[in-house]
Formats: sequence, C-alpha cells, structure tokens
Amino acid sequence: MQRPVVLLIDDEIGYAKVIQDALQPLGIEVLIATNATEALLLYQQVNPSMILLDVMMPEIDGLTLLRWLREHSDQRRIPIHVVSAKSTPADQKAAIKAGADGFLAKPFTFEELRHLIIEHLHLPPVTATGQAPGGPGNGQ
Repeated sequence: MQRPVVLLIDDEIGYAKVIQDALQPLGIEVLIATNATEALLLYQQVNPSMILLDVMMPEIDGLTLLRWLREHSDQRRIPIHVVSAKSTPADQKAAIKAGADGFLAKPFTFEELRHLIIEHLHLPPVTATGQAPGGPGNGQ
C-alpha cells in the first residue's frame, strides 16, 4: 500500500513543520508549499492524496488557487480542505463555493486535524500513542 501524501500549502513555514511532524506518526508524507507556484509544481509532480490550503498567502490567495485547481486539474478529484484563521461563516461559505471539501479553522487541535485526515484518506484510527491498531509495539 502506497503511503498517503498530503500537500500542505501555507506560507507560515513554522506552522507547516508542526503539521508535518503531527501527521508523521500516521504514516503520512507531508509536502510543504509556501506559495502558489511551489504548490502547482508539487501538485503536478506527486498527485497528492489530499490538500490542506491556507487562504492568506503571497502571490495568489488560497481561494483563487483552489478555484484554479478545480477548473484546470485533469487528475482525480482530490479532497481539498481550507485551513485558515479567517473563519467567519462568510469565509467558510466562500471556501465551499470555491470548491473546498471542508474547512478547518485555525487554531485547531491535533486531534481535529488527525480526525480530518483519517476520515478523508480512509485510514485506520490511531491509538493514544499515535500508532494504528495492529502496529508496532502492541504485542502482535
């Protein structure tokens, strides 16, 4: 089974590294893009399993990038979730209208993030230690 790849598009590299570290115990590879140009290059190269997309970014804002991805992609429909501090009901509605599959408001807990990833990538639930059932260290 191929390891899932999440493309995280966010210009705050420190935040992105924390997310990358939080998802690593789930066996997920997280690729980080800090702007739309990097994001499009990675998107075309790796065919990610899921995209987490910030709204407020340099060059092109996240919603513009989201609309472009939905209109121009010939790849399978990849789940795209907007992850943003701009989280009013109007912001969330705009994200869904632009083509987002969901919205996660910053700040969020690691548990909320893990639940979102597990649900949309159809991964087995993790235990409190971060291991999937049947994984290393459970005596099986």
